Amino acid sequence: MKIKSRFAEAFRLYFILVTLISILMMVVGMIFDRERTFGYEAFLSPLIFAAIGVIPTLFINPDKEISMKRMVVKHLVQLGIIEALVMSLVFYSDNIPSSQKSVVISVGVGIAFVYVITLVVEYIIELTQSKEMNKSLEVYQSHNEG
Repeated sequence: MKIKSRFAEAFRLYFILVTLISILMMVVGMIFDRERTFGYEAFLSPLIFAAIGVIPTLFINPDKEISMKRMVVKHLVQLGIIEALVMSLVFYSDNIPSSQKSVVISVGVGIAFVYVITLVVEYIIELTQSKEMNKSLEVYQSHNEG
């Protein structure tokens, strides 16, 4: 994959992740810490966590087609890296009550959930693009037959 298309893919992934992480943070916060109010610095968290989520895709992205088994392994490795990086921030941060086991578990499950939803959204986007490309190719071929 060319560097330009890799960055375009990372850029798209980043904004999908920011949206999903914002929703996750809202849900977890409403469940475990309803009384807390935040300042504007709270808007930085989804941006930072999304950047962490994009990092593995920049380095673990083969240039050629891979088998389904290798793709699953690739996604599990990416998820593991993301979980490790985010959990290290969770335990380092004073704002997240990491001493509560339920909070840590919900963050870990939430990360996996966001990862899977991101894969589904990307699949839908790529499926839509491929259908449009196939239609355009059919129109082109029908005009050039004959």
